[in-house]
Amino acid sequence: MKLDINKQYSGFVIRQAAYIDEIQSEAYVMEHTYSGARLLYLGNNDDNKVFSISFRTPPYDDTGVAHILEHSVLCGSRKYRLKEPFVELVKGSMNTFLNAMTYPDKTMYPVASRNAKDFQNLMDVYLDAVFYPLIYENPYTLRQEGWHYNIEEPTDALSYNGVVYNEMKGVFSSADALLDYEAMKALFPDTPYSFESGGHPDAIPELTQEAFEHFHTTYYSPENS
Repeated sequence: MKLDINKQYSGFVIRQAAYIDEIQSEAYVMEHTYSGARLLYLGNNDDNKVFSISFRTPPYDDTGVAHILEHSVLCGSRKYRLKEPFVELVKGSMNTFLNAMTYPDKTMYPVASRNAKDFQNLMDVYLDAVFYPLIYENPYTLRQEGWHYNIEEPTDALSYNGVVYNEMKGVFSSADALLDYEAMKALFPDTPYSFESGGHPDAIPELTQEAFEHFHTTYYSPENS
């Protein structure tokens, strides 16, 4: 179906249109009139349906807030009040792809399925997760996915623990990761690219609940998607 420039479809106005030979697709750039959200639609004959909502999330320190938030929004939302809806989706969905990724300057939440009903369900869960996560009413989400103090025995010294904290400890056990980290700091000083969006183990415990919530309210909005 051909869509017309400047015409509105389901609340979106077509701003640009072009045919892309390399992927045999009709490409449309749309803008949502109410929220300002931008949408890139690729129409073709592939029956594998793919959706991704992505946000511009430039880091301002090494605490890994973008990475921790990527994990945390998938730990329950306004509509899906489960501990880990993501895990339940993996069990029962017919998805062909289901994940989330943090990059140096953006965060992406892509899903795919060949089944139309399953595809709609996946989109519903992910959109509710990113816009209405339970992070504001459950402070333990940051402690679980980011960092918390850990002690096994009363005589033991305090240590740090957490999903992202342990993940990034593993990443920075590699000499290549350390070299890349220092190279980015040297090449791109005074920019978001000088920081580790995934989080540096030394800095992750500096992330507070207030900064965590502020990052979500700042970047997780339709006009920034």
